[in-house]
Amino acid sequence: MQRSAMFVDGSVHKMDRRRLFTAVVALTALMSGCSLVRGPAPDRDPAEIVDAAVCRMPQGSELLGLTPPTELMPAPAPRSGTVPSDFEPVAAITCDEWLANSVAADLTGSFAEHRWEGDFAAAIDKLNAPSEGQRLDQNSCGTASLAPIPDLWLIDAHGRALRPSYPVDDCGFLKIGGLREIEKLVQVDRIEHYVRHTPDSLQQLMGCSPRRVTPEIGSQRLVAEQYWVGSAVCRYTTDPDGSITFTGAEELQDSLGQTFFSLPPATECSSVASRTAGTTVTLAGPEDVEPLPVLVEIDGCRRVLIEEHIALQASEDVLAQVS
Repeated sequence: MQRSAMFVDGSVHKMDRRRLFTAVVALTALMSGCSLVRGPAPDRDPAEIVDAAVCRMPQGSELLGLTPPTELMPAPAPRSGTVPSDFEPVAAITCDEWLANSVAADLTGSFAEHRWEGDFAAAIDKLNAPSEGQRLDQNSCGTASLAPIPDLWLIDAHGRALRPSYPVDDCGFLKIGGLREIEKLVQVDRIEHYVRHTPDSLQQLMGCSPRRVTPEIGSQRLVAEQYWVGSAVCRYTTDPDGSITFTGAEELQDSLGQTFFSLPPATECSSVASRTAGTTVTLAGPEDVEPLPVLVEIDGCRRVLIEEHIALQASEDVLAQVS
C-alpha cells in the first residue's frame, strides 16, 4: 500500500516541522519586538522668547512656604520649546534645583544661578533633536528618575531669553544631553539668591529647630538597626550667663547612621557645654512615630543626649561630624 505523501521518507513531515519552527520564531520575535513598536513622535513648538531670564525657585520651596527674593518674584512662565533657528545664544544660565545644604544664623538660605559661555552648537543640536514616538509596551520601560534637573535658560546678545524644552525617548523620559553639553562649557559667573526661612520651614528642611531642645536623660537603650539619625544638625552656643544662641544649620556630609549604638555610656560629668548640636533619632515603629530630640555636646562633657535614653559618650568621629 502506498503511503500518504505526507510521510514519504519523512520529507514532507520535515518540511512541515521547519515551517512550524519558522512560524514560532517569527511569532516570538514579533512578541518580543512589541516594545520597539512606537507611536507618532510628539511635536514641540519653538520656545517663547522673553525679555529676561528669571530662575525658577528650587524644588520644595513652595511646600516650605518660602517667598521668592525680589529679583525672582513670579512672572508668567514662558512657553518652553525648541531653540528657533534665528535665536543665537551667547550665554546660558542654570539655576540650582535644590536649596543650599546650610542655613545661616539669621535663618537665611540660598541657591545659586550659574552663567555659562562658549560654543552652544552641540547643546542646541541635542536640545532640538526630535522626540521618539511612544513605545507600545510601556511596561518594558524602566523607572523614571524623580530627581529634579536645573532650570535652564538660553540668552542672546540682546539679553533676551528662552527656556528650552527637552526631547523625550520612547518611554517619555527626558533626554537631557543638551543640558549636559552646557554644563561642559566655562562657568563665568555665579549669583547667590537668598531666601528667608521661618522656624517651621527650618524644621521641615533640616529636622531641627532654632530653639535648642535639651533631652531628658532616661534609662532606655538604643537597639541596633532599630533607629535612624537625622541627616542635618542645628548648632548652638551657650554664653557664660546661660543664654543659648542658634548659630546655623547644616546637612551633614556623612550619615551618623548606626554610630550611636556603638557609643559607651557617658561618665559622670557636670561641665556645661558651650557648643552643642541638635538633631533627632527616629525609632522603628508605626509610621506616625515622633522623632526624639538629640543633643550632642561638642565640648564640656562631650555626651550624646537622647530623649528618655541613657547618656552616651560621644566619639571623636561623631564630634568631628557635627562640629
